[in-house]
Amino acid sequence: MSAGDVVLQARQLALRVSGRSLLEGFDWQVRAGEFWCVLGRNGIGKSSLLHAAAGLAKPAGGEFLLSGAPLSSLSAMQMARRRGLLLQQQHDAFSMPVADAVMAGRFAAGGGWADENEQRALALAALAQVGLPHLASSDLLKLSGGERQRVGIATLLLQDPRLCLLDEPTSHQDISAQLDVMGLLRSLAGEGRAVVASCHDINLARRFATHVLLLGPQVRQGTVAEVMCPDWLGEAFGCRFSMVGAAGAELFVPDAGDKAGMTP
Repeated sequence: MSAGDVVLQARQLALRVSGRSLLEGFDWQVRAGEFWCVLGRNGIGKSSLLHAAAGLAKPAGGEFLLSGAPLSSLSAMQMARRRGLLLQQQHDAFSMPVADAVMAGRFAAGGGWADENEQRALALAALAQVGLPHLASSDLLKLSGGERQRVGIATLLLQDPRLCLLDEPTSHQDISAQLDVMGLLRSLAGEGRAVVASCHDINLARRFATHVLLLGPQVRQGTVAEVMCPDWLGEAFGCRFSMVGAAGAELFVPDAGDKAGMTP
């Protein structure tokens, strides 16, 4: 896979949940080397879009293609080798050491347990990348929510997919960890992967993403510079935004209590 290759493509995609239309006739391309942040209000369809892109939910119309192949034509193992998904919530059924949970990512990559020492070394390296090497022997069930999210990211690193899909990867994280996670995702894109993450923090998205998909009354997509402007953010979130700060350090700030004329 080379930088610029189309990894994920939506063609005339329609998404509906409980009879409610989320997207209609949606076209989108995600290329290797790009880090997309998906922004929008709660319930607008960010998670539904990621689940459909991962092949876990069937679109109401249109299709997703993964490296040019329709998702419907790929086996579960083929999809697992090409894309990885981090869910918002992790549901662990039983206790195990954290490093063992991370090692499970090698099954999709074809590593299995053929050389356990090698797999464990890879797991420890992945845990170091997410700042948790000291938890390798800890019980998975005793982690905090933020720690469990970062363990999920480490497992994704071992899976080593072309496409990384992450649903709220900074949830439950403190500020320092949020910066580390977003910096790691940007570096994965820099290594030639395609990365798509839903996000609630528009300023983190502006700082780290290369591209933004803004879901709202109108769907906006493009580079951060093209999409992230006060008017379009206001349209999507239903409140006015201003930019504050000096050049190079601007932040989007919502104007509290001022929703006049904004689309609900």
